[in-house]
Amino acid sequence: MHRDFAFIQTAPDRVFIGWGPFEQSPMRKPGRPAFYIADFFLDDPHPWRHPAEWEELTFDALADRAGDAPAPKIEWERMTLADFQPIFDSARAAMRRGDFNKIVPVQFENGHLVERTDLWPWLFRRLAQLPSGMSAYGYSYQNHGLAGATPEMLFASDGRGYRTMALAGTRPADRASELLRDPKELREHRMVVDDIIRRLAPFGNIEVETIRILELPGIAHLATPIRFEEIGIERMSFVEMVRRLHPTAALGMSPRTEAGERWLREADRGVKRRTHGAPFGLEVADHRALALVAIRNVQWHGDAIRVGAGAGLLPESQLEREFDELREKREQVKALLGLRASVAIEA
Repeated sequence: MHRDFAFIQTAPDRVFIGWGPFEQSPMRKPGRPAFYIADFFLDDPHPWRHPAEWEELTFDALADRAGDAPAPKIEWERMTLADFQPIFDSARAAMRRGDFNKIVPVQFENGHLVERTDLWPWLFRRLAQLPSGMSAYGYSYQNHGLAGATPEMLFASDGRGYRTMALAGTRPADRASELLRDPKELREHRMVVDDIIRRLAPFGNIEVETIRILELPGIAHLATPIRFEEIGIERMSFVEMVRRLHPTAALGMSPRTEAGERWLREADRGVKRRTHGAPFGLEVADHRALALVAIRNVQWHGDAIRVGAGAGLLPESQLEREFDELREKREQVKALLGLRASVAIEA
């Protein structure tokens, strides 16, 4: 597949795909669908990507069109606790200073493709088999690529309002029941719910559903569905919803402070998370909108490849436990996308 493209899953077995060349702009052009593909800090002045052509089809049809390919061979660089400790210690020190109560740093596990190959035929086959509770998304631009399967929706249009969700709190799938009894996980989750309510309540009515456990392959999360409907005639625009919600406390900080923003930007200097954790969305001509949170993905550039994950750090967080959670999230991505057929090498 040599054309540039972007795609997003719109229903259990439906994918909207746009084909390049893409026209980038600061605003969506009326009457045309466009992808919203931003960086985490929303610094890109031209986040809207308007495809030259677009279509909606099943994942199986897309996979059939891409053809077959063997599993890619990847050598992963093993991460150690020492890689994570400096950022963990920095976050703890900032929390002791009172800069914030929660922060979510991101770390990447790097690797390289043993053989340069087109990953998309393999990845589309894997994405076509995703379990419920996860949504596929991605893009291909020249020799850059991103493919993901996220459990987190930032928002979706719903009548005169929007649906959103709080997703925070993680356990291995075989210990999922512990989530509703763990004070740290429950407190972390409540921070996300409260942050969303704070950001939306001044503009309309909010319905918060009952907290539940979202069980996924390998891991489980605490999840709370939330619905927002504005008071008035005009519905908040796509970009206004992004600015209002992103990043929620699940991916950013709590409370939202300038010190927290500075900390995240400083931490990003050695990471360059780019799209990881950013809004990844689509708005079509009739203003139907969907924005996912771009987590659980693989990114590649040439033969360099990486998988990232974030850890929600609170004052009571334990280094080893957070390090294990980061590994579990990365391993889930590699398992879902079939990227573990390799031998890890020492960093």
